[in-house]
Amino acid sequence: MNVVNDVNEAIALISSASGKAQEEVKSLIEAKKEKFSGLLTDSGATFMIAKELGVKLEKNTNETMKISELKDGMNNIDVIARLKTCYAPKQFEKNGKKGKLQSIMLWDNTGEIRATLWHKDVDKFSEMNIIAGDCIRLNNCSVSSYNEKPQLNLNYNSSFAKEENSEIPEIGKKKTELSDLDTGMNGLVVEVTLKKVFPVREFENDRGKGKVLNFIINQGMEETRATAWNEMADEIEGFAEGDKIRIEGAYTKEGMNGIELHLGWSTRIFKMENGD
Repeated sequence: MNVVNDVNEAIALISSASGKAQEEVKSLIEAKKEKFSGLLTDSGATFMIAKELGVKLEKNTNETMKISELKDGMNNIDVIARLKTCYAPKQFEKNGKKGKLQSIMLWDNTGEIRATLWHKDVDKFSEMNIIAGDCIRLNNCSVSSYNEKPQLNLNYNSSFAKEENSEIPEIGKKKTELSDLDTGMNGLVVEVTLKKVFPVREFENDRGKGKVLNFIINQGMEETRATAWNEMADEIEGFAEGDKIRIEGAYTKEGMNGIELHLGWSTRIFKMENGD
């Protein structure tokens, strides 16, 4: 099942099914957006009003779109793609309300696109342990433009789940062994044990305030010092020494005692289930 692909089409359907004038439906949608302080899209607000009025916007279709077909302004489209890169979640505050967002890069055999997860979807994505290379189906998304490039948005009525799809070539990132680390490497994926965590330190420079946390990771007999910056420092503090973790999007730098692994804004980290 999918929903109608255009907000105006949805408004017409709501009007016809509920007996309310289209202008009244539009007013209800605007009031709903205002209630959510601008955090709700047109399509999300439209879906909520339809639900409140008992109007179903669903239509039968299993059709998905390729990334190369996505254009600014599209609504309620379905995409199947593989996760290429996952960036660290960010917290924000707007009109006195706090929220979270997370960007991910998706790829199929026609191109790649940035997608944005919001609020509870950020937590859901982490809980599902979706890793680089996994195939994902995203339903009822919208497309906007950012820096003149299409961007996929997950709205109020959007959903996502892992999906097996052999038509999209695998692009899973190869895991790197600690023994193979060298200076200047980036986009690394490592699976290690968190051996020791040192206290977080706060600092301030000409770019503002920040946090840094050092920790030791090991992989068999190999051991490496690592550094987590800002949001990643908070993430590391959420794990316990002895946890087996997967780190995606790390980079290396030369430290005082050799090569170090660094975790920055484009890094993702999560606990490995049962050490797998």
